[in-house]
Amino acid sequence: MKSVSHLLPLLLLAAIACEPGNIVLVEPGSSEGGVKRSVFTVRATVALADSALADSLGWQNGVPGAEVHLLLKGTAEWITAETDVTGTVEIENLLPGIYRVYAGRMLTTDEAARVSGVVRAFGDGQTLEVKGSTELALALLADRPGSLVIGEIGFGSPPPWEASYRVGRYLEVYNNADSVIYLDGKVFGSDLDIYAYSVPTPCDVNEPVRSDSTGVYVMYAVAFPGTGSDYPLAPGELALVARQAIDHTPFHPTLLDLSDADFEIGGPGLADNPDVPNMIDVGLEDFIPGLMLPVRTVFFLSEPVDPRSITEIFRDGNGKPHALVPAQHLLDVVATMSIWPLHDSEIPWCTPMIHERFDRYEGGLFEIGFEVDHAISATRSLERHLLRLDGGRPILTNTNTSAVDFFIGTRTPGRLPQ
Repeated sequence: MKSVSHLLPLLLLAAIACEPGNIVLVEPGSSEGGVKRSVFTVRATVALADSALADSLGWQNGVPGAEVHLLLKGTAEWITAETDVTGTVEIENLLPGIYRVYAGRMLTTDEAARVSGVVRAFGDGQTLEVKGSTELALALLADRPGSLVIGEIGFGSPPPWEASYRVGRYLEVYNNADSVIYLDGKVFGSDLDIYAYSVPTPCDVNEPVRSDSTGVYVMYAVAFPGTGSDYPLAPGELALVARQAIDHTPFHPTLLDLSDADFEIGGPGLADNPDVPNMIDVGLEDFIPGLMLPVRTVFFLSEPVDPRSITEIFRDGNGKPHALVPAQHLLDVVATMSIWPLHDSEIPWCTPMIHERFDRYEGGLFEIGFEVDHAISATRSLERHLLRLDGGRPILTNTNTSAVDFFIGTRTPGRLPQ
């Protein structure tokens, strides 16, 4: 296991260089062709579950200084604005269409001093149609108490025109709590497609899955080895799980040496590192090589559970089963979607992607820096933001809002980014 207590002090979010509260946009586009522009008003409040925290901050009427991000479907340029003292921002001269909208807020040091000195983060988001005069209310949820979380997913592969190689990917799990967590039996898993797009299961068919507050559906899953206390993870430590714990650099220069990983997923036809403990496949389908590419995917970490013994299942448009992992077993949930910003997708995505109890708004990978056919993306990964340092121990952001909690960064297997 790797300690990351040497991280540099927390860097707070950069201030937005604009006057908050009223944003007048001339771009994108113009009024040519008779397109009627829209006025979009976003109001940010704190989620009901955190109303006491909002009261302590004086935010009963709204969240001031929240960063609001908007992206029009079919475009690549994000619009960023900031809420005023009432938690409101009005954006004028906006092209009508389908927008992805999310908002985040981090406490300043002075604000944190008013709430037990703890820096907190808040997040929420939604996809909606903006036309005419449109209003949206976002309820920002504060970061939740610490547990085992997904810290990074290394999904980089060689550019597809050079090589097809998917087994050099990795996962990091991180102890975000203040006590030892035993990895023994904990489960990492995911599901594809049923949450995100209308194929193979149309949105009206998979709506019960996406709106289910009782748990998360899974097809692929692996469990950590151990009998209960074999693999302790101390506060502020991470464990590196490689798809294949070998030196991948001979296959392509963009790949990594993962031979010192803490665990290996492995699988049929893959080389096995005898010095690295193997994860145990407990999924309904074989753990496929491309799974750790976080597109159209809901990932989860849970307490020990055997998906194969779960009787509550959902069958998709291809008849494949997906087992329901109950909410009380879940430790962390991350939702991502491969939305191409530069074209109007023929396959619509389903919204919301998953119940807000588990993730309030998914992260769109291609919107935040990842391009599967771009060479530099081979060196990138999905990483969780650093929220604060607690006695030198890093605390990672966990607002249950993947769009706020994660960013696309440079791979750092076995350590958190500095």
